[in-house]
Parts: sequence; C-alpha cells; structure tokens
Amino acid sequence: MNTADSLESLSPFEADLAGRFNASMSRLSPVWPEGRHVCAFSGGADSAALLSLLALFLPPSRLLAAHLDHGLRPDSDAEAGAARLAAEKLGLRFESERTDVGSLAKERGRGVEEAARWARYDFLYRVRDAWPGDFLVTAHQAGDQAETVILKLARGGGPGALAGIPAVNNGVLRPLLGFTRRELVRWLEARGVGWLEDPSNQDLKYARNKVRREVLPRLEELNPQILDALGRASRLASAEEEFWDGHLEKILGAISERLPDGWVRLSASGMYELTLAEQRRVAGRVLRSVVVPRAGGGEPVTLSSVDILLEMLSQPGRGGLDLPGGRRVEWRGVCLYVGPASRYNARSGA
Repeated sequence: MNTADSLESLSPFEADLAGRFNASMSRLSPVWPEGRHVCAFSGGADSAALLSLLALFLPPSRLLAAHLDHGLRPDSDAEAGAARLAAEKLGLRFESERTDVGSLAKERGRGVEEAARWARYDFLYRVRDAWPGDFLVTAHQAGDQAETVILKLARGGGPGALAGIPAVNNGVLRPLLGFTRRELVRWLEARGVGWLEDPSNQDLKYARNKVRREVLPRLEELNPQILDALGRASRLASAEEEFWDGHLEKILGAISERLPDGWVRLSASGMYELTLAEQRRVAGRVLRSVVVPRAGGGEPVTLSSVDILLEMLSQPGRGGLDLPGGRRVEWRGVCLYVGPASRYNARSGA
C-alpha cells in the first residue's frame, strides 16, 4: 500500500481526520505504523471507521479484524457474516468466534453488559496472542468516554472516575477517544463504507443507552460542547491518575506485602503516617488487588469498603469484618490483613 498516494486522494475533511488519527496512533503505539495491530471489529459505525482508518496506513500483513458474536440476537450470525465480508473486501485476515453471553452472565452472576465486555476482551487477547500481534485497537470514541464518566460518577465513583476510559491500557489502544460519532459517520459516508446498526443500542434497559439518549442531550442544552468538556476533564484526570499510580507504587512497596496465600499485610504504623487522600488510595488499591474466588479475579471495590477499612485502621485490635464486594479486613498483631471474605476462606471465621 502506498500511503502517500492514498492520502493525496482524500478530500480536505478526510485528510484532516486521517491526519488526526495518524497522530493519535503515533502517540499511543510505540510500533506504529510498523507493528501488527488487531482491530476489534463489530461491524458498527465506530469500528467500521476504525478499521477503514487502520487499513489506510497498514498493509494487510499487519492488520487483523476480530469479531465476537455475543449470541444475544437471532440475526447475530448474519452480522458476523457481514463483518467478515467487510474485512475481506479490504483484503484483511478475519477471525471470529461465537459465545453465549447470556449464559455467561448467569454463570458469573453479572449483568449482560459486563459479561459481554469480559468475553470480548478474552477473545481479543487470545486472537492477538495467537496471530501474534503487538496491540489491540478498539473503537471507543468521545461519546463512549462521556457516557463512561457520567455512569461512573452516577454510581459514586471517586476522583478517578473522571479519568473514564484510558487511551492505553493492558495492551489496548483507543485512538478514537478524541473523535465524535458524527465525524466518524461522515468519514464512512465520504469513503463509501457501510456499517451495521445494533438494535440493542436503542434499548433503554441498558444504563449506557439511557445516558446516551436521555442524559447527554439534556447536558448538551447546558453546554453544546459537552463531549469536548468531558473529554478534557477526562484527560486532566488521567494525568492525575498517572501521578497517583507512581506515587502509590512507592508507598505500597514500603508499607505492604503480598503473602503466598493471597492476603495482603498492611503496616498500620505506615498507614498512620499518610494523608487521608493517600490512605484512601492505598486502601482502594489493596482491596482491588485481592482475588475474590466467585468473581474469578475481584469484584468492584465500593467506597463503603474503603471507608470500613479505614474505620478498622482507627480501631486497633477490633478483630475482623467482611466487606462489600467479597473481601475481608482483620487485625493480626500490629498489622491489618486484607483478603477474601470469610465465606471464601476457612481460616477466617471472626
């Protein structure tokens, strides 16, 4: 592929959007455009735009389209077939898999949206490793970022909730966070690229759809540039989170120890020397690091769990308590120990 020739044929709008995309990928991927990238491709407008943009800069040997059929609708087979044809039209390798997300949600005791997300990333990582590829690339855009921030804040998230979706995380790149759905659709129309409409996006039983269709339009009445505003807040918060990540690593290395049985020993005297903001961050980080057997890796940490742990810290010798989310904190000598709740741990019965 001659990228220079391809770019020369673009309209001013297309050239500007492609240039922004190239700059975004250059910031996020240390191997761009030489590396091998797996594109999460649902066939919807966002992922169709992403795949089209990636194909503009990458030859077929360095780009793979991966599609997971969630098995939630009768016509999902046809959608998978359409996604395959779209990828093959670009001369790309295509990998797909079908899973029963409804059954997975029941098995894990989680909502359908969360089960679908887990299944999707499990599939994508397996495809990347088998190919092998360097990075996964997903089509989260500015609207998704705004929705995520609103949902996290509505559910009582702390300052970190403003960070929303990270642009880079665990080998996943999200280069479209600075792009709106409107301009991505305009790109597709200009390029003559079709896409699929997911009917579940209209279903208001899903919280994200309610935010998209009811909450954001109201916020746009207050500020027509609400997506830009929330995106800016997210970028600022992300920078703050990067600081905290490095700062907490130093603190945890000095006052905590992970034990062979999966528990974490936390120095009470070390915690007493920290500010309240540091204590809250340390408590949250330690709680999230504890594996909850039923969840296979850890249930969400609630603010109440953090508050209870800090309350325990102020009452030496109190004993132990099970916390929301399947975790437990207990005093042993002069240290606090954090691990799975007593129902998962025969040793702790306090």
